[in-house]
Amino acid sequence: MDIRILIVCLGSSLIFTACNDNTSSPSTAATSTRLTGHVSNDDGPVDKARIEAKDAKGQVAAKTELQGGTNAYQLSLPVGTAYPVILTAFPLANPNEVLKAAVPSPLASEQDISPVTTIIVDTAMSLGGINEANLAKAAGAAIALRKKSGGGSGGGGGGATTESFKGDPTKQYGGWH
Repeated sequence: MDIRILIVCLGSSLIFTACNDNTSSPSTAATSTRLTGHVSNDDGPVDKARIEAKDAKGQVAAKTELQGGTNAYQLSLPVGTAYPVILTAFPLANPNEVLKAAVPSPLASEQDISPVTTIIVDTAMSLGGINEANLAKAAGAAIALRKKSGGGSGGGGGGATTESFKGDPTKQYGGWH
């Protein structure tokens, strides 16, 4: 998988986080939210998995399964879902490999689930929880980690993750700072 694609996906999820000034308490969706995305691991697309969405209170808000044929998922989060939401994919081929992603606000409609998003969620949690500041720090750490490790398999470019970050560093993820 091309590391530049992962970074673009990561950046798009952080744009939504930067737009949410409320970092101390969860927001609640006034309408239902339809989420779509793709599930991938270091070996490529994951097309058989169970996916769970847990709200900020730890309650399962939605579930779906990938039955094979595609790694695309779709979930509908109900009205009143407390954000941030943590998406967790449990690949059937490797049940011990858990992939995660954070959906910081009801404004998000697309969120891929991958090893990079897993690093971001785990790092943000270790920093004290899923919020704007911790996600921004975690994103930087994930990029640095992927760069050091060569960007994962299929990353063509030997970890050269800075290619798409020339210029003003405050505009790296579409202008978040």
